[in-house]
Amino acid sequence: MNSVYSVEELRKVPVWVLGAGKSGLAATRLLVEMGAEVFVSDIRPAGDIFDSIRELERLGVTYETGGHQLKGFPIPQFAVVSPGIPSDAPVVAALMQQGRPIFSEIEVASWFYYGTLIAITGSNGKTTTTLWTEHVLKSAGLEAVAAGNVGYPFCDMVLENPKATHAVVEVSSYQLENISTFRPHVSLLTNISSDHLERHKTMQGYAEAKARIWMNQDVGDWAVLPGDDPLVASVSVSTRPRKVPVFLDHCPSGGAGVEEGALWLNLNTTRERIIGLDELPLPGRHNAANAIAASAACRVLQLKPEEIRAGLRSFTGVQHRLEVVGQNGRIWVNDSKSTNVDSLKVALEATQGPIWLIAGGKDKGAPYEPIRELVRERVSRLLLIGEGAKRFEDELGDLVPCEQCSTLDNAVRYAAKEATIGTTVLLSPGCASFDQFSNFEQRGDRFTELVREVVRR
Repeated sequence: MNSVYSVEELRKVPVWVLGAGKSGLAATRLLVEMGAEVFVSDIRPAGDIFDSIRELERLGVTYETGGHQLKGFPIPQFAVVSPGIPSDAPVVAALMQQGRPIFSEIEVASWFYYGTLIAITGSNGKTTTTLWTEHVLKSAGLEAVAAGNVGYPFCDMVLENPKATHAVVEVSSYQLENISTFRPHVSLLTNISSDHLERHKTMQGYAEAKARIWMNQDVGDWAVLPGDDPLVASVSVSTRPRKVPVFLDHCPSGGAGVEEGALWLNLNTTRERIIGLDELPLPGRHNAANAIAASAACRVLQLKPEEIRAGLRSFTGVQHRLEVVGQNGRIWVNDSKSTNVDSLKVALEATQGPIWLIAGGKDKGAPYEPIRELVRERVSRLLLIGEGAKRFEDELGDLVPCEQCSTLDNAVRYAAKEATIGTTVLLSPGCASFDQFSNFEQRGDRFTELVREVVRR
């Protein structure tokens, strides 16, 4: 473990935490435990974050709501910035001009974690790969805990599971923007596709943010990454860790891949068959990619092929990711974790038609051209919700009938009334949830709740 601050160095040190959401509260809890003097600022009004305020008061932390005024707060030694606050936000820019370091919650957690760190990022598949990797490690008898963007902040994990020997942490590009010494022993990049361009502006900028996962890795570390992506190749050319390239059409020496209907590893010049594709519990090409990446990460951690095989077989999947939540002559599928066009494309490829697709939300700006042919072939009706509804109809409405439903509740009720027997009603928004929901989990939970009401009738 490398760190910017030790426990001794944090005592009585003033620290600002910007954002009182899940990650901000987690960072606050850990920093308070380590003796820092924490001050929390959130732009939302007090009435919108009642539960957060109650937690801050329990911790005895000074806070403000309704904007980052920070009046009466001592100048911080450093600030911890929640992922939703961009680097060009006025408060962040002002701190940077004053020479105050800006860190993310995962950076702070890494200062106090002493086990083996596996960090996983990517545009799609990272939650499945994170939880699958954790499951394989645990099934082999290791004390592994999944944390980060799977819903369990890394700081909370460090506080609550300090003896975990392996932390499998899903990290986002937003979190990686503000790391300093964060260093995984094994890093894993699932893929890079168009996402978060409203923040990173260009695909190159987005890829470079993801590439920060390798920033502090050295020759004794490992990097599992796509082997056939030119953009990944361009941002990883100077990385120091030992690379394990992953392919879906062959398995080269030193890499991992799919051959002869099975997953193979070929590390240290030894070819090892891990598992047949037909033995994987999760179907689809995307899940084969997730499984082989998880296999490679576990193998470099010295798990045996038979241990990896057993863990891959017994995994049951991820909530909110192509999750069947009801059947009443129609199949209702919760894919709320689909927050970009590429993830929506994967869902359409994996779902049998005819599909009534519920899509929309907070638009990220990526074009829908990549899914036009799939929509033409598989979608019978588009039920559109949220801020992004109009652009869906503008770009895809010439292919399929559209219903402007405004809200998820309206879309589910419309489908319950109008969808014919044999239809799959697929919630795969292709957009962020933040226009109408706090996160994709809340959106998926609401869909599941609505579907259960429908199925019970």
